[in-house]
Amino acid sequence: YNRRRQFYTDLLVRASMYRRRSQSSRSGASPRSTIGEFRSALLPVLLVASIWCFIFWTSLWFSLYDSLSDDVDDNRLFNRRGKGVLAKKLEQFLAGSPSPETVDVRRWEESTIEDSVLRRMVDPDSSSKLQQFLKQSSGGYPNLIIEAFLETALETDGTERLASRASNNPQDLVRTAYPYNRESASSNFDKQGACSRVGAQWTLPTSHPPALDKIFDRNVLRKENMYDHRHALAGISIEKNNFGFCPVDADPFLPWLHDVFPSGDGSFIELVISNKRRCNTDPNKFVSDLINLEPQIALMQPVPVKRGGSGRYVLATSIDDADKDGRQTRFICRFHSSILEGTTLRNIELGETLSTYSYNPEHANYLKRGSKPILTSLEQGHDEQIWNAVWNARCPVPQFVEGDGLTLQAFIASGKTVLHGVPSVYLDLVPVRTPARRTKEGFGIPGVKSTFDPDLVWGDDHYLPSVQASGRLVNIPVCLPPTVERPVIDVGDFELTRPSERKDKTHFLVGCVWAAHSFSTRGQTTISDQSTSSRLLEFLTYHTSIAGFDHVYVYDNSLSNRTLQHVTDLFPRDVVTRIPWPHRVCNNNRPMHSNPGERSSQYAAESSCRARYGPNTLWMASLDVDEYLIPTGNWTSIREWLEHVTRREKKTKILSFYQTRALPNVDTMVIDGIANHVSLDAKIRGGDLVKDPNKTFLETYNCEPTVHPKPQEWAWRAKKQIYNPSYVLNHFVHYSVVSKQVLDNP
Repeated sequence: YNRRRQFYTDLLVRASMYRRRSQSSRSGASPRSTIGEFRSALLPVLLVASIWCFIFWTSLWFSLYDSLSDDVDDNRLFNRRGKGVLAKKLEQFLAGSPSPETVDVRRWEESTIEDSVLRRMVDPDSSSKLQQFLKQSSGGYPNLIIEAFLETALETDGTERLASRASNNPQDLVRTAYPYNRESASSNFDKQGACSRVGAQWTLPTSHPPALDKIFDRNVLRKENMYDHRHALAGISIEKNNFGFCPVDADPFLPWLHDVFPSGDGSFIELVISNKRRCNTDPNKFVSDLINLEPQIALMQPVPVKRGGSGRYVLATSIDDADKDGRQTRFICRFHSSILEGTTLRNIELGETLSTYSYNPEHANYLKRGSKPILTSLEQGHDEQIWNAVWNARCPVPQFVEGDGLTLQAFIASGKTVLHGVPSVYLDLVPVRTPARRTKEGFGIPGVKSTFDPDLVWGDDHYLPSVQASGRLVNIPVCLPPTVERPVIDVGDFELTRPSERKDKTHFLVGCVWAAHSFSTRGQTTISDQSTSSRLLEFLTYHTSIAGFDHVYVYDNSLSNRTLQHVTDLFPRDVVTRIPWPHRVCNNNRPMHSNPGERSSQYAAESSCRARYGPNTLWMASLDVDEYLIPTGNWTSIREWLEHVTRREKKTKILSFYQTRALPNVDTMVIDGIANHVSLDAKIRGGDLVKDPNKTFLETYNCEPTVHPKPQEWAWRAKKQIYNPSYVLNHFVHYSVVSKQVLDNP
């Protein structure tokens, strides 16, 4: 603006000089000399003007190019920005107004708060008004609640080919809602925000509460198929408001989500998904469940997708035919926000992306020695392929960039999209629905010939229905990324924080624990153990103060108001973190039962801990509260020994410890509080022995019946591991079931 103003000033000065000289020529000066002087004066002006125009239009071109480059995968995003960068700059130029680079910061903030989507999303005043509006219109919830649009089962056209769903009608979907924390709120204004706790996992609809076991059957010694209760579980009823507990049995293409959270840099949303088909697998009792839940296997099998006309997606018949970001995908990920305009709630689409996998589950299963297809036959029922119990998908965050350079990814990474525990960004998951493949070699695995024929199954022009006409999960809250070091990054006048990009890790050794205030052992229906609080206190004290763990993450699986928070609050927050984890175990039978147990909640918790906190630690261990890693020999702590191993064995990524069960030392026990000095004979004659409340669990259970070395033929089954979470891609209680070695060097 200043350069343009100076240019016009110089031009006027030179013009006035020309007029004076012209007048002097008319009063007797030579015309030829006057024209020569005019040309000499005009030549530098034209040269400066040409250079200025070249610089101006070149800068406009690069601005336009950068804008279009950001949106190369989604042309509609550029159009949603309104007139775009080029039009705004042209308007500013023609109007003679200052450009944003030179405007006063305070004035710019005031003038753009109504126009900027990202800034308005995180503006405290706008957010507070929106939260109050939602509380009054949605039963006290300050944010949108999770909903599901249920779709009917897939059909064929009479042959093997998948019937077209391109003409699906949105009115054919069944809409259900899943309010969280329903039983704890007594009024419309005491509901917590979906991000008011660590993560959003506690709001996800995974199972019915224990109080309704009489209706839906319990999770041990189960007799009824979940298929028989699918409509009631999903909340399908003749009532106006359909509130449910879990939509997966009613629409098994919906993922059985157990956790969702942003990556530290805000580039993607991590999804921890359990395989619900493994819950009840006795083929003599649960045939309906095994057949109904086959789509849960399909979700683990990538499909190639490309973009067609009118914003629709098409199934590709080969990896090469698919879009670059759709070669191995399974979900359409739609990001959106809400803005209140007067009394109208306006939905703001922030963009769509195609999901990816943290690793290809079908490929990993193929590489496993002696493995079977992921989809086992009904006759086989339950399989021992434990690496297929839980898996992870990722939704890339759209490259939503506003005219001032602020990005959606930066806002999510900074944590500013969550205000007072209430999210301003939501995720919708739209599964790409295809039948589960029954071949072990899958489809699209490099170098592997497959008998699966996509031309036969879905053809070369199989259009997917629009998002509005597709079954889907909506309004999944995007909460804060896992707590990591966040250096401040100054973006103009708007301060953001972003996770550290240091290559070294924040921690050296961390632990993951899945526990509950009370629990029942496998196969137990009536008796519950209430000792977890005292066990956890000792466990945390030992591992953080003696063993040398930097941090322990406690996944609290308490299903009542009595939780483990009173224990975890005794420790500093930078040492112990409690994650509410209300997901129930779907099958608590013993392993050798005809319907073997499936501790789905534990498996998903371990996967969540690795994905959440693994990127910021070198070593990780998953332990129970009754499991201790004790150094022997000259070592005084596990950390000291592990540091030695890390220095000496740089290629070691997994350390295994064979485990056998310790027994209580009867000399340390009492009979219902009788003093320790009573003889053992008196204790035995007097009744049952119990733990002395004045002694620790570690001191009491200090009787090792199995001498070293531990027997390899059976002690390895209960082994525990310390592992490198960047190398281990899937850890299952005792085993590193998928690692980079499996994928890179099978």
